Amino acid sequence: MTLDEKYRDELLLALRLHEISGERVGEVLAEVEAHVRETGEDPEEAFGKPREYAAQVAEQLDSRTGKPSTLATVASALATAALVMFGSDFALDALFGDADVVAYTLKDTVSLISLLVLFVAGMMLLFKAYTARAGNKAYGIAAIGAFALGILAQFAAGQLVDDVTPLYQLPSWLAFVLGAAALTGAVLLLVRAARRGRVVYPKAG
Repeated sequence: MTLDEKYRDELLLALRLHEISGERVGEVLAEVEAHVRETGEDPEEAFGKPREYAAQVAEQLDSRTGKPSTLATVASALATAALVMFGSDFALDALFGDADVVAYTLKDTVSLISLLVLFVAGMMLLFKAYTARAGNKAYGIAAIGAFALGILAQFAAGQLVDDVTPLYQLPSWLAFVLGAAALTGAVLLLVRAARRGRVVYPKAG
């Protein structure tokens, strides 16, 4: 008997959302496939639902056995999001601005940073809502709250923070160079994450 493709795909997704390394994901999938092939047993009866089994696997791992620490995961997500947000902001302002100098007010900075922090928090809570073994609804509600606060923060910043006096200014060419460099850094981080998450089956033998 071969492993049901739907079960395999759901298990693969669940393992990825736990930030488990591609090598360990390959080992888990190979173990499940081998068990089903040898015994003919239904995978859900043998291992449980994909999300539950992925959570069980993740609990047994640490940074030495295929799972980064929570701090490392949050730092990587925050760094990638920051590079994308600031990079696109700098590059677009430089390309489409009318002046030779790009000016940023306190409101611009507060809005961007608050959006960044709350967006990353919301995404992390969404992942937690999917991967947690308990309290999923609470994490989901908290994620929605974080996204809502991110939107409200933009309106609040427009009303409460100075949007006239430049906090700092950059020549357009420098803003574009910094933006392009930041976006390049974000791409490199994403490529690194994709390589780490690439499923690698154990070698036979």
